[in-house]
Amino acid sequence: MKKRRVFIMCIVCAALFFLAACQPKESNVTVLGVWGGSELEVFNKIIDNFERSNNVKVEFESTRDINAILTSRVEAGNPPDIAILPQLSLVVDLAKEGKLLALNTIVDMKKIREGYSQTWLDLGSVDGKFYGLFFKTAVKGLVYYSPEAFADAGVSVPESWDQLLAISNDIVDQGKTPWAVGIESGDASGWPATDWIENIFVRSFGPESYRDWYEGKLAWTSEQVTLAWKRFGAIAADNKMVYGGRDGVISTSFQDAANPVFSSPPKAYMIQQASFMAGMIRDNFPDLSYPANFNFFVLPPINPSYSAVEIGGDVLVAFNDTPGVKAFMNYLATAEAQAYFAQTGATMPNKNLSIDAYETDIDKEFARILNDADTVVFDASDMMPSEINSAFWSATIDYVRNPERLDEILAGLENVRKDVYE
Repeated sequence: MKKRRVFIMCIVCAALFFLAACQPKESNVTVLGVWGGSELEVFNKIIDNFERSNNVKVEFESTRDINAILTSRVEAGNPPDIAILPQLSLVVDLAKEGKLLALNTIVDMKKIREGYSQTWLDLGSVDGKFYGLFFKTAVKGLVYYSPEAFADAGVSVPESWDQLLAISNDIVDQGKTPWAVGIESGDASGWPATDWIENIFVRSFGPESYRDWYEGKLAWTSEQVTLAWKRFGAIAADNKMVYGGRDGVISTSFQDAANPVFSSPPKAYMIQQASFMAGMIRDNFPDLSYPANFNFFVLPPINPSYSAVEIGGDVLVAFNDTPGVKAFMNYLATAEAQAYFAQTGATMPNKNLSIDAYETDIDKEFARILNDADTVVFDASDMMPSEINSAFWSATIDYVRNPERLDEILAGLENVRKDVYE
């Protein structure tokens, strides 16, 4: 009997070992990104939901210096499985260096095409191959204002650039200040000013010239670029036009820049920023409601032929081809995953995501703008090589401080372009 029990136990142990060996092993997926705080909290919810349905463990590593960290790890042969990149220029560089996986080998392209418009696929492609999957975006070139303050000042929402300048001058004539602008952002100071210039450029000269500009094919001293800077300077570098004057523009954080517009009484009447500014306004002025107390309009056209919407956003790229990477990348592309961030005020690219996924009316309106856009362009400075991008940011500060030096400033940027491209 003892021998029989031992024999049976051996059979049971062997069977258990065989079953364990046949179970799919847990797959670990490493993700590198810049997110922290509330963004990381939301992403962790997405990870938790994914892990409940998949035998995959996702580990997220956060860094504020993603360009340096990612470049170092790629060069060392130890890249993350997935990276979430805020600059599309890095996607282009890595793809051209042969470091990225083409996503058609990772994701179900049939489902991607069902959820994403061709514009998104084109933006994420390099030399005809699809490398970057857009995940979370923000609409740029929006002007926030108080309807009550507009009514008191006797001005209305403009339908053209000339009308925008006209109401700005009208407010100045009343002894008031039309604009609030803040371009301070720590080491990244100046980027809010680049958004101004980019939106002015694409509305003036269209998406093809815009592409030539960020691809280094158009000189910074060209007539087009010069005019875009001058149009920006007519507002931001004019002490009468901006709250706190030029010094105030340079020293005011972009996060606090809207406060003068919605203070009581108003100290300024308009601020240009991205869709995420709506959340900052709500946080700083919780008693305001949209659209009665705060509203927005899209920067009006300059050349009526061009109506592109500029966006910034986060792009997913893959370095390793594993079952876990495939499963997680395909999940992140779904409306189900993107609904988590839609509840935070972000604008999501999957067109199958219901408008009802957005919690507030203003966020739903941002989503409609993005979904209805005929042409979407990515933030030009984030498409430029890092040397040009950094020089662009810094140059805007110099320009606001010394607008008379524009020719010299643009000549300096042109020298940087030549160093990088030629």
